[in-house]
Amino acid sequence: MERNGGNGVSPEEVNPAHIVNVTDFSANTLRNIIAHIEVSTEFEHLVYREAELDAVWSITGFVLVNERDSGRREAVRRLHAGVHTAHDLVAASRTVDAAALLRSLL
Repeated sequence: MERNGGNGVSPEEVNPAHIVNVTDFSANTLRNIIAHIEVSTEFEHLVYREAELDAVWSITGFVLVNERDSGRREAVRRLHAGVHTAHDLVAASRTVDAAALLRSLL
């Protein structure tokens, strides 16, 4: 099956008018968000992407409070900060930069 931009998401799964279901901050979830960011062009799409990034930011924030392993906590802290920056990039319609930043965090 062909994958979208190497993100591991099939083109049939990517519709910028749909909201990505965010229940964790796994690589698969992040790849799905990245794939949707890459095809988002309308204001409404960008609002959806911001909401998805907000969800990842919230989940990583909860994990930071409870994570005891310092190595894992640092990795989650980097993701938490990166997702915040990616959110701001999406808000500024800088989707290419947001996708590249998120990809660098995988």
